[in-house]
Parts: sequence; structure tokens; C-alpha cells
Amino acid sequence: MRKRIAIIGAGISGLSLAHHLKPYMDCVIFEKARGVGGRMSTRYADEFTFDHGAQYFTARNKAFQAFLAPHIQSGLVSDWSGKIINLEIGKKETKRIWFEPHYVATPHMNSLCKFLADELEVHLNTEIAPLREKGENGWSLLSKENVSLGLFDWVISTAPAAQTSTLFHHFLPKSAEIDKISMKGCYALMIGFKAPWNKKWIAAQIDNNPLRWISVNSTKPGRSKELTSFVVHSTHAWAEEHINDDMQASQEFLVGQFEEITGLKCNNADYLSTHRWRYATIDKADEPKEPECYFDDLHQIAATGDWASVSRVEDAWLNAYKLSKLILKNPD
Repeated sequence: MRKRIAIIGAGISGLSLAHHLKPYMDCVIFEKARGVGGRMSTRYADEFTFDHGAQYFTARNKAFQAFLAPHIQSGLVSDWSGKIINLEIGKKETKRIWFEPHYVATPHMNSLCKFLADELEVHLNTEIAPLREKGENGWSLLSKENVSLGLFDWVISTAPAAQTSTLFHHFLPKSAEIDKISMKGCYALMIGFKAPWNKKWIAAQIDNNPLRWISVNSTKPGRSKELTSFVVHSTHAWAEEHINDDMQASQEFLVGQFEEITGLKCNNADYLSTHRWRYATIDKADEPKEPECYFDDLHQIAATGDWASVSRVEDAWLNAYKLSKLILKNPD
């Protein structure tokens, strides 16, 4: 009889894990948000779209390259190339070199996750309650609203470390590394203008500033060139200091920094909003040398995600790939 697997989270980790396991097990994905993608999400606002989480991804591993190959051929994944610059207040802009392809999903960053989700059983707007005792027939999964979601042989979390720790709390050993992992936040400022972009650069790395990154989102393949859409990320350090601040105040501050460093004014912007990512990247002090998945074949619970290595799309995929191999070697 095929095992039933509950996967918490419909980002790249959860979706790719389900694809690895699907030929051998019945996978059901639960996502608390209203759409798939996780940090590969896309914000839709009238005619504007913003990849407000992951900006791009690289492909250095052969297995990940093989996974991407058919999607590159189909056009679902494309190379985003152009002029990249360094910006710093009071200094002249300098050119920044990318020495490898930087890929994006097309026409939106969440398009790859949507494609992966198409042939999977995904339940959106469903937040899972902490696990209770496992019965003879498996884990009885409940939503936060105490709605029964069925019985499962395995429960796998791809949520951030803090949320995974809460989910598995009663079953984690005191030595579990996942309890010790710290993730830092990030603010994403989104700015839209109903006019084409008239400069040559497509993205900027920011130095010595509360901002660390500016992307001209509309320069990515498949996006409308009749509009200009910016995604501006804060540094993780600034975000941590202001993670609970009033959103409007944070937005006004970030807009001021954007205007000062670019010389562009936002008082006539056609769209302006801010998103706060509480769990954006792993703390460098906690970063493992090798991908580390949590795997407990006694209780049949496991976890992976951004916290298991550096917070890159490629690593999230590889962590899921590694975890699938562990589970398939221990099907009972």
C-alpha cells in the first residue's frame, strides 16, 4: 500500500519534494497562504506585478541544472541579463559583474511553482496545528481551526525553522538543531510607474545603506516593458531592528532612502506598498557547511527549507531532493 505524505508549505521546497516522492507515495500539500510560491511569490496589483521575494536564482549543481533544462527550453525559466550597478550615497555608480547566468521564472517568479503545483494535490489557506500523538493508523492532521485533514504516514514541514519547531514541538529531541536556528527578516518595497524604464541598468546592489538591493522588476523576461516596477529590499540587519515597527512608517523611511540613492521621486508613483518578510534568510552564524535536513524515521516526521542551508532557490531544491532520498530509503 502506498504511503500518504503530508507536506507543509507550497514553496519551491515543498513542491519539488512532492514531485520527487509522487511516483512512490501519495503526497498532499498544505499551504497557509492563498497561493503557492513561498518566497518565490509574486504580488499582483492592477497592471503591475512584483517578484517581491526571491529575485533570481543560479544553477551550479548538475542535478538542479537537469531539473531546469526542460523549463529553460519551454521558456518557463529564462536568463535575466543586463547592466548591474553598485550604488552608494555620495559616490559615483560603478558596474557590477555577474559571472554566471541568473535565472527567473517567466512571466512571474511564482510561475515555476504554479507549474509544479498543477499536478499535485494542494490545499491553500490551510494552516496546520501542532502535531498531537501519532495513532496506530498514522498522524491525524488538524488545521488551526481544528478541522480534521486526514491520516498520514509521514508529516514533512518545509516552513521556516521557528514554525517547524512549533509544529513538531513535542516530538523534537532537545539536541535538535532546528530549535537553535535563527532567521532574519527583510522588507520589500514595491514601486510602480505607468511609464517605460528609461535607464540602462536593471538592478543595483546598495552599499552602506539600510537598502541592499534594487531590482527593476519590469526588465525581467516576459514582463511588460510599458510599465516600470521596482522591488527594493532592505538589509536584514535594518529589518531585524525594525521588524515590529509601524508599516507605514517603515515604508516612508524606505521610500526616502530609495529617492536619495536613485534621484527618483515617488510622489507621483502609481503604486506603492511594502511587504515584511519575517523569515527571509538564515543567520550566517547558523549556516551549515552542508545541507542539513531534519529526519526522524521513528516518528516519521521530517523537515527542510531555507533554514537547512544558505537561503537560495537552488539550495532549497537540493535540500528537498536530499530529503526525498532519505525518505525513500526508509519507507517504513
